[in-house]
Amino acid sequence: MRKLFAILLSLPLLAGGGGTVFVKQSSFLAEVAVTDAERAKGLMYRQSLAKDRCMFFVYGEEGSHSIWMKNCLIALDVAWVDAEGHVTELAEHVPPCSPMRGDDCPNYGGSVPARHFVEFPAGTFKRLGLKKGDRLGWELTLDDGRVVRGGLPAPKGKKK
Repeated sequence: MRKLFAILLSLPLLAGGGGTVFVKQSSFLAEVAVTDAERAKGLMYRQSLAKDRCMFFVYGEEGSHSIWMKNCLIALDVAWVDAEGHVTELAEHVPPCSPMRGDDCPNYGGSVPARHFVEFPAGTFKRLGLKKGDRLGWELTLDDGRVVRGGLPAPKGKKK
């Protein structure tokens, strides 16, 4: 039973949709968190995240969207963006929160208003040279069929 549980936790999230995020001439396959439950779960229990993957957290309005790393097993790079895709805040190599802390995990980000945030594997920002003020773009299809686009348009020659 324990092994089955571990296998289920390692499977990709069935979040609120999927699509592509474009950052500095690179593209990332995105899982999408739209509902409160999806956003609360995020990348919890993941044992890895491929270097070409990310999770995009969709919000209906700008706000202070901080994160915490409860039940996260991997370190992440997190970018907060405004509706036009400008990076308003970054947190690099955010560490997992030890289960020994229970619910006493620190919050990260959310000090600058942002529309959305995106979680990438740790080391992505250093590899790409991403910094505050840069722009990224996204093309997402939500589970209900709605298409959400923002930021920079998809690079020419990239699959939509």
